[in-house]
Amino acid sequence: MKKSKIDAYELVTNKILGLLDKGEVPWRKPWTVAPGMRPQNATSKRPYSGINALVLAMSGYTDPRWLTFKNAQKLGGSVRKGEKGTPIVFWKQIKIKDANGETEEKTIPLLKYFNVFNAQQCDGLDLPAIETPAATNEFSPVEEAEKIIANMPNRPSIAHDGGDGAYYIPARDEIHLPAKTDFNGANEYYSTAFHEVGHSTGHAKRLNRHGQETGIAPFGTPTYSKEELAAEFTATFLCAESGIENTIENS
Repeated sequence: MKKSKIDAYELVTNKILGLLDKGEVPWRKPWTVAPGMRPQNATSKRPYSGINALVLAMSGYTDPRWLTFKNAQKLGGSVRKGEKGTPIVFWKQIKIKDANGETEEKTIPLLKYFNVFNAQQCDGLDLPAIETPAATNEFSPVEEAEKIIANMPNRPSIAHDGGDGAYYIPARDEIHLPAKTDFNGANEYYSTAFHEVGHSTGHAKRLNRHGQETGIAPFGTPTYSKEELAAEFTATFLCAESGIENTIENS
C-alpha cells in the first residue's frame, strides 16, 4: 500500500472525471448483472464491492478476475511487461489517541490504495476457465428489488403520489414517487426508487450526511452535486444487486 488517503480519493475521482469528459457515464450499467461475472478477486473469488467494483468494471476487460503482482506469481504466472495496474482502495476504521497523547481513543477512517491487474494482463496463470453463471427461473428481478426496499432498516415513508415527479423531502423524511403504472416498466421504476432511497440515507437518522436533513441544497452547489452522486451510486449498486438495468437518464 502507498501514499495518502488524499491520493486515493484523487485517483478514483480523476478516473471517473476522465470518463465523463469522454461523454461516458460510468455508473450507468458498468457490469453484467450476473453475480458471478462481477469484478472479483482471482484467488478468493470474493466479489469487489463499493467503489472498487465500479472502478474495475470501468476497465474494459471481459475477464472479471483481478489479482496483485505477487498473487500472479503464486498462481504460477506473471504480469506481462508494460502492463499498468488499476488502483483500488482499502479502508478501515482505526483508533488513535487524542491530541494530548492521552489514553482516550477515537475512531477515524483510513483510506489507502494499491494496484491490481486483470487476468487478461497476465500470462501462465493457473486459473480455471471462466464459468458464466447459468440462467435460473428462480430469480425474479422485481421480487429482489422489492425485498431490498422492504428490508431497508429504518426506512423512510414512501408514497406513490408524486404526479410526474420523484423526490425526497429531508425535513419530513419522505419519498414521493409517481404511481408505479406511470413508469415505462419495472426497470425505470426501481431505478428511480433506488435513487430516492439513496438520498434518504443522508438523513440524521441514518448516515447524517452533509446536513441534508435540514433542507435541499441549491442546484449546482458542491453539496447538491455530491448528494446526487451518492444517490446515483446507490441506484447503480442496488440495480445490479437486484438484477435490473439502471435506466435513469437525468444524471
